[in-house]
Amino acid sequence: MRKVLSISALLLVLVQTFNAQTLESDHFNSYTIGNVGTDITATAPGQGGFYTDFANGSNSEAQIVSIDAAHDKSLQLTGSATAAGTKYMWKKGLGAAWAARTAGNDILKLEFNLYTGSATGGAGRATILVYDGTTHKTLLGAGYDFASRRTVGIANYTNTNTGITGNILFYLEPGTYTYPANTWITLKCTFNKTTGAVVWTGPGGMLYSPAANYVPAAAGVDPFEMDFVSVVNPGNTVAHITSFDNYMLTATNNTVLGTKEAIVEESSLSIYPNPATDFITVESKSQIIKAEIVDRAGRKMNAEFDHNRIDVRNLSPGIYILSIETKGNTFSKKFIKK
Repeated sequence: MRKVLSISALLLVLVQTFNAQTLESDHFNSYTIGNVGTDITATAPGQGGFYTDFANGSNSEAQIVSIDAAHDKSLQLTGSATAAGTKYMWKKGLGAAWAARTAGNDILKLEFNLYTGSATGGAGRATILVYDGTTHKTLLGAGYDFASRRTVGIANYTNTNTGITGNILFYLEPGTYTYPANTWITLKCTFNKTTGAVVWTGPGGMLYSPAANYVPAAAGVDPFEMDFVSVVNPGNTVAHITSFDNYMLTATNNTVLGTKEAIVEESSLSIYPNPATDFITVESKSQIIKAEIVDRAGRKMNAEFDHNRIDVRNLSPGIYILSIETKGNTFSKKFIKK
């Protein structure tokens, strides 16, 4: 975790203090470098109260490491080099914390940093998943797919085209949005207990909701446990290594993601020309407070925003995300710089 908060980050923390209750969080900076656990059968807790369930694994596959100064210490998981042996880590107490939340705080929010790691290829994912306590439904979750190098979301939905209900994987961004090895990205998602709907925010700020043929299947279900998971799929031969940091799981009664008002507002936003060569114009029915441009790796680009016009002449040709903040909402639009 960064040792010095920026002013904007501090303001965000203050807003969350008033509107949300923290159910579980960690930045791992107080931990000791080395193994997290002492037991791989989830019998005894290790550092920070974490339980580890590593089938055919070892304690060395969950480490506290220091990747860079900006993040200080983080949690690193090493996956199986075969097609078997998914790894799980969790703390106890989420169910009780959720049950003790303030009445009406029925929206669950998850935000975390993920380090894509050095290994590419293979078949598997690194994710954070929140389950219920009885049927192992994934209420919300997000992570990184190693083979495609894309971000993914997982939630309990029904596909009305096939009639199948289960924990379904969704790609959060177009196939052209990939994230290279050894890169920190930020993922966010919300679960609305009343409706069962999940909304994700990708590293570039793009919002994602499942298509209309997917119907939420976990309405009314309570969260019980949050797991760090290293998943392997058939055919895997790579021991993927990735890290997590600065995770926060909160309960709140307010979200800017997926609300009817936000959807209406987003539909009124337009940017042109696209593709662009020198300037982009942004049209919005709401006042635009801030606009930022990030590349496909989530890096912020230098771009001047003035009277709904953005200078993109200094950008290299490629695909970018324009993040637009209005009063209470943030939206993302993809554009191409020629």
